[in-house]
Amino acid sequence: MKINNSAELHAAIKELEVQEEMQKEIMVEKFHAIYESFKPINLLKSSLSKIIKSPDVVDGIINTTVGLGTGLLSKNLLIGKSAGIVKKLLGTAVELGVVGLVSKNIDSIKLNGLNFLSKIFKSKKTATEKQFRSGH
Repeated sequence: MKINNSAELHAAIKELEVQEEMQKEIMVEKFHAIYESFKPINLLKSSLSKIIKSPDVVDGIINTTVGLGTGLLSKNLLIGKSAGIVKKLLGTAVELGVVGLVSKNIDSIKLNGLNFLSKIFKSKKTATEKQFRSGH
């Protein structure tokens, strides 16, 4: 852009001042966005969001939880609350064995569990539908 007189110079200066103000506003907005993203709660939210969106991590958490839950349940059913040191050691060994067994076969356990639940809910639904159709 070639400036030939003082009016064009003032117009060019005004245009540059407007452009500078817009860039300043954009920088301030970006600064606030970055500042917000580095707050601990927002870092935690971002990390959890990434973890939840990863199906492998969620499957791993579920598998571990199911394994530990069944291990603890089997130990409590087998040993009970009050036991001597030998029974407690035996219970811990059983618990670890069950956890290992469940974690190795988690896919088939999930499949069988889902099939079982679908049969239960399907039979209840079918019975309800039969009652509804018969007018009772």
